[in-house]
Amino acid sequence: MNDRILVLDDERSILDVLSQHLEAEGYDCTTTDSPRHALEILREEDFSLLITDLKMPELSGMEVVKRIKEMGKDISIIVVTAMIEVTNAIQAMRTGADDYVLKPFNLSEISLSVAHAIEKRTLIIENRAYQQQLESRVADATQELAAANVEVRETKEYLESLIESTLDAIITIGEGGRVAFANSGARRMMGYSEGEILAKGMDELYVGGAEESQYIIRVLRADKPLQNYETELKHKSGTTIPVSMSISQIPATEERPASTLAICKDITEQKRLELELKEMTIRDNLTGLYNQRYFYDRLDAEIERARRQKRPLSLLLVDIDHFKSYNDSRGHLEGDRVLQEVGNVIRVCTREHVDYGFRYGGDEFTVILPEAPAATAHDIAERIRAMFEEKRFDLLTMSVGLTTYQEGYSVRKFIQYTDSLMYDAKRAGGNRVYVFGADETADEESTTA
Repeated sequence: MNDRILVLDDERSILDVLSQHLEAEGYDCTTTDSPRHALEILREEDFSLLITDLKMPELSGMEVVKRIKEMGKDISIIVVTAMIEVTNAIQAMRTGADDYVLKPFNLSEISLSVAHAIEKRTLIIENRAYQQQLESRVADATQELAAANVEVRETKEYLESLIESTLDAIITIGEGGRVAFANSGARRMMGYSEGEILAKGMDELYVGGAEESQYIIRVLRADKPLQNYETELKHKSGTTIPVSMSISQIPATEERPASTLAICKDITEQKRLELELKEMTIRDNLTGLYNQRYFYDRLDAEIERARRQKRPLSLLLVDIDHFKSYNDSRGHLEGDRVLQEVGNVIRVCTREHVDYGFRYGGDEFTVILPEAPAATAHDIAERIRAMFEEKRFDLLTMSVGLTTYQEGYSVRKFIQYTDSLMYDAKRAGGNRVYVFGADETADEESTTA
C-alpha cells in the first residue's frame, strides 16, 4: 500500500502542483486548503506525512503542528515557508515538525524531503514495535517464572537465554541507583566486565550524569514510563553510544525490592543514516559545498556562538566576475566546470573542520569563518581570489566582500554589509577583496590591476 500524504496550503495552485508531482512518484495524496478540515481528516484517517504551509489565514501552520502532536498521531510533518520566515520554520521543528522547505521550492527538494521524512517515520515505528515486542517477551517470561514453580528451572534458563542472546542492553537498577544486573549485551555495548558494571551507578553511565539520572527518576515517579527515550551512554573507552531506551519501574514483591528496568538499543547506525540523509539535503550537488538553505541555519548558530563566547566571526561573499558572458559564449557545461572549480578552490583555501563554504546561488558563494578576526579572514579571502585567478578561465576573476561580526549585528545586517561590499568590489572593476571597516565604510583591502 502506498504511503498516504495530506497536503495543506491555502493556495490551490500549490496543492495541484504538489499532488500531481507526489502521485507521479507513487504516493497517495489528499489535499485541502482548510487547516480545520485537515485536522478533521487526521482525526478520522491515518497518513504517513503532512505537508503544510506555515502562513494561512484560517489557522497558522504552527498551530496545526501543535494540535497534531497533541493527537499523538504517528505522522511526519514537513512545513513550507518563505525564506524570510525561516525562523518560524525552525520553531515549527522544535514544536514537532520533521523538516522544512523554503519557498520558492523545486520539486526535487520536495521529493528528497518527503522520502527522508517517511523513512524516519518508518524507522521510529519499527523501533517502537521492536522495543514493545522485547519488553513483552521479557515481561511474559518474568510472569511465567513467578507463576510456574514446577517449571522454574526451565523458565529461568529460557529467560536467561533470551536476555543474554539479545544484542540490546538490558539493565536493572536497584536501590541507590546502582546497577543490579546487566546482560551480555549491556557489557558488550559499553565495554565493561560484569564486575566493573555492577560497581557503577547509572549516573556514571549517562553522558548527562547525575542531572539526567535525576530527570529520569522524576519522570518514573510521576508514573510515566519512558518509551524510545534517546540519550547517550558512556563507553569504558570514553566514547559515547547513542541509544534509544525504554525505562519502566518493576514493583516490589515479597522476594525483592522495587527496581527499574532499562532496555537500550544502539542506534549508532540509525544516527549515521540520518546524518547522511541530512548531508544530502544541505549539499549543493554541483559544487559539493553546502547549499543556501543550510547557510542561514549555520550563520545563525555561529553568530549566537560568537556572541556567547565573545569570539571573532567573519563572513565572505564571493561573485565571479564576467561569468554570464563566459557561460553564454562557452556553454553551460563549461560554466558548470568553472563553478565546480570554485568549490574546489574554497575547500583548498579554507580551514578543514572549521570554516564552512556555501553555494549561495548562481555564481555567488559565501564562506563562514568562525574564530577568524579580520586579518585572518582577509588572508583566506585573498588566497581564494588569487588561486581562482591562477586557473585562468579567460577573463574570469572574483569580487569578494568581507565583514567581521560586531556586537549588535543581526543575521540580515551581517549579510547586507558583506553583499554591499562585494558589489562595491565588482563596480570598482572586480578581482579584489573589499573589507568592512570599523567606521562602517567599505575599505578596499586588496586589488589586482
